[in-house]
Amino acid sequence: MFDKERLQKILELDMAKIGQMDDSRLNAFSTAANSLTDNFPTLEDNVKTALEAKDLTALAKHLTDICGILQQIYAENLANKCLQRIKAINDAEYEDLQAYVIDFLKIVSALSIDLQMTEFKDASGPPVADAEKPVAKNTILAVDDRHFFLTAIKTMLQDTGYKVTCINSGAAALKYLDKHQPDLFILDIVMPEMDGYELANRIRKSGKTAPILFLTGNANKESVIKALQAGAADFIVKPVTKDQLLERIGRYIQPEIQEDE
Repeated sequence: MFDKERLQKILELDMAKIGQMDDSRLNAFSTAANSLTDNFPTLEDNVKTALEAKDLTALAKHLTDICGILQQIYAENLANKCLQRIKAINDAEYEDLQAYVIDFLKIVSALSIDLQMTEFKDASGPPVADAEKPVAKNTILAVDDRHFFLTAIKTMLQDTGYKVTCINSGAAALKYLDKHQPDLFILDIVMPEMDGYELANRIRKSGKTAPILFLTGNANKESVIKALQAGAADFIVKPVTKDQLLERIGRYIQPEIQEDE
């Protein structure tokens, strides 16, 4: 069951309407939210297929299907903006439409994951950290087997006050952790030899409790539950933008403020 207090922390939802839900509306919300989280991978694939085929009629239909669910869970601002774009879909430049749809899907994917985290927060496995009071610390360990992605993360966090160490394998990360204690982890899930789930489990077994943020493009329930059981505090949905990266990191740690001498 969804908890109203936790739901009010999800930025895409209307906090006032969530707070006013009675049991009947909460049940209706839960049904719609589960419809989104259960079906989003298929809905996303439908949208991407129509987009790649440049089938604007099918694209409009599939986007409208998603917007209908978003309206039922009080993500009306997100839904209404999309519906406005759908009205003008035939007049849009394809490149602009493509960029908008990809960004829209990423936001809905992140929303789906946030809803699942809210629902499964009390499920078995390590507890999910609350992000109410970010700690003033700034060291981050990012682990991904792709050099270009590590470079992108380091570039986005440059001059933000965070100190980022980038490592390209789970084994190398564990060796680094023998002598270092990061304040936050950013882990890719899909890596050779040791994936993000195994690495997270081994980090937790070593006694380190810093928040773990998983990089993912997958919002299905099986993946989310597996990540939470491995110790995930949160997720960063790919492709990543600087603002979204900073927002997710900022839920857990903040650079210490350097006062002028």
